[in-house]
Amino acid sequence: MSNKDILEQLAGLLNRFSVLLGEFCPGETPDLGSMLMLLEELSTAAQKAEPNTFYQVSKSCLHYVENMSLENMGNLKPVEDALLLLEAVYKHMKKGVEFTFETADVIQILNASILKEREPEIPEERTEKAKPISDEDMEIMVDFVAEAEENLDNIEVHLIELEQDPSDKQIINNIFRPFHTIKGVAGFLSLTKINQLAHATENLLDSARSDEFLINDIATDAILESVDMIKKMVGRVKQGTGKGVILPDNDIDINQLRDKLQTLQIELAKGIKEPLGKILVNKGVIDQESLDQTLESQKTQPGKKIGEMLVEEKKAAPAQIAQALMEQMTDKRKVVTQVKVNTEKLDDLVDYAGELVIAQSMLRQKVSQDPTLTQSVNHLGQIVSNMQHIAMSMRMIPIKSTFMKMIRLVRDLARKSGKEVDLHMNGEETEIDRNVVDALYEPMVHMIRNSVDHGVETLVNRRKQGKPEQGHIHLSAFHKGGHIIIEIEDDGKGLDRDRILEKAIGSGLVSGNDQLTDAQIYDLILQPGFSTAKEVTDVSGRGVGMDVVKSGIEKFRGHLKIDSEKGRGTKFIISLPLTLAIIDGMLVRIGDEKYVIPTTAIQRAFKPAKENCYTVENKGELLQERDRLIPVVRLKELYSDKKDSKNIWDCLTVVVESKDEQKALVIDELLGKDEYVIKSLGANLEDIQGFSGGAILADGRVGLILDVHGIFKLSEN
Repeated sequence: MSNKDILEQLAGLLNRFSVLLGEFCPGETPDLGSMLMLLEELSTAAQKAEPNTFYQVSKSCLHYVENMSLENMGNLKPVEDALLLLEAVYKHMKKGVEFTFETADVIQILNASILKEREPEIPEERTEKAKPISDEDMEIMVDFVAEAEENLDNIEVHLIELEQDPSDKQIINNIFRPFHTIKGVAGFLSLTKINQLAHATENLLDSARSDEFLINDIATDAILESVDMIKKMVGRVKQGTGKGVILPDNDIDINQLRDKLQTLQIELAKGIKEPLGKILVNKGVIDQESLDQTLESQKTQPGKKIGEMLVEEKKAAPAQIAQALMEQMTDKRKVVTQVKVNTEKLDDLVDYAGELVIAQSMLRQKVSQDPTLTQSVNHLGQIVSNMQHIAMSMRMIPIKSTFMKMIRLVRDLARKSGKEVDLHMNGEETEIDRNVVDALYEPMVHMIRNSVDHGVETLVNRRKQGKPEQGHIHLSAFHKGGHIIIEIEDDGKGLDRDRILEKAIGSGLVSGNDQLTDAQIYDLILQPGFSTAKEVTDVSGRGVGMDVVKSGIEKFRGHLKIDSEKGRGTKFIISLPLTLAIIDGMLVRIGDEKYVIPTTAIQRAFKPAKENCYTVENKGELLQERDRLIPVVRLKELYSDKKDSKNIWDCLTVVVESKDEQKALVIDELLGKDEYVIKSLGANLEDIQGFSGGAILADGRVGLILDVHGIFKLSEN
């Protein structure tokens, strides 16, 4: 081989070495293996080159990397120095000029580094001391902490997305990359435990990327556990950077979690089987204490199987062990196949399911007098009802993804306002209509902003009031009476009732003579442009936001209630229908028209006695019921100029409630309860207050669905 060919070969190998070194992540065995193979190839090619300086340096570098692999060393600086020297030697060889610079120092550093890395580990008592951070590493360390915190937050969000579609490679990559970044930088900074735990988690994700298995709930829990552990260690690093030292982490044990991740990786690839002992405990054959005793005994007899020992100890019968083994062999964790469906097709399916419900209801009314068809129609009704519920459930997704976004929001707002605020969440798995989840984000952002900026006090004020220095915001979701309830509660200063009322009177929203309940006064902050903030910040205080929250929630037939106590905190309660397409309602007749009242708003229905009906000046008609007076609403008079001349005691009344306020609706007849598919009234009628939509009734006519809150407001005006 000519000298020119040798130089070309060396040039190609040096270029590959430079690229590989740039991509190097400490602790990753495949990278070290590739580097070893490349250095062996480089050393072999350099044997034929003249002078032999290139060969000597490459050979020393090879020995150093070999020891990196064996000793788990993380110092890459000598290798980087060796690469610079090799490139300099190559340039002189290419020009045919003698290389006169000293090379012994680099070779000596490589050999000295090997000896240094081979020294015995520092005794435990010496590792407990904090180590100072050099000026060069301080900036890198601070950047690492900030980036790691952001990456870990992103991992949590992506894990939620992965639960919806475990086969999505893009989401897995979005989780894998942050772990890879944390691992690499932690290795560079000699943060060994963070490096090792991130590496073990990365390996689990890499196997999922390679289609060895799908991430299931067990794997997700393990990854989240890893995230929590790394957050704890990053927090320790952050605490140390404030003091200029690396704090010891001897009290943090990652070995158990590392083993769990590695075992999980192997078991998922094989297919997890539930432990035999756990199956027997779940079946009630043995108790946990007995199982633990046998497992302890098994450690002294490693060759014996747990089932065999349980039979010998007469804790379980052979037939019971055989049955448990059969159950163990049955794969109970088969991954449910999922397909992505266009949302428009899904919405169409829900609409057609609703049409089917209407058609079935109309058919049932037509054959109600024919007993021969009644049974078949009832059977059809069950099938249609099941189809409808399945179609509706396909649009339901957990509210968790929206909740998780609030974690980052609270952290950023707290940092910007100089406050300490902690966010607690529960009910994240509560399911809600997909369209409502998307629409909830903006209102929740506004309310969280208000809680952090106006609700939670500054550190000084919290100390004065004897409150914990860290403010708390509780975010929860749960189902109640056909609605989803979302509560945002803070332990801040609460709303100032008197100041709100004073501002409302001053702006002409209410008069000083109005007798308003606390709930009605708090509702005033929902008016456009209303704000009691003494100063405007870049977060809130301009009077823009709460009216947007209100309109956004009411757009989906929801309501916002505010409960507050001065000095104790404020609670925002959002009530939304579980689904946008269907509602449980009571059909009533008022004159010749039929209306649907949502059953969740109905408290009771009765025919009042004449002596319980009153007319009060400036108050209108009132109805006494259970020792209290309830305002009466006549729908006929609300939507027409005609006077309803019927006496209340000659009619039925339905007491309905909204935001802790009750009114009695005067009706002529109760026609029965049913499920109704909600139809839009169209653009021309959507602004009419008091109606939330229409429904096609069993007789084919359209009945209007009442919006109780809207009727209350309309009757007061």
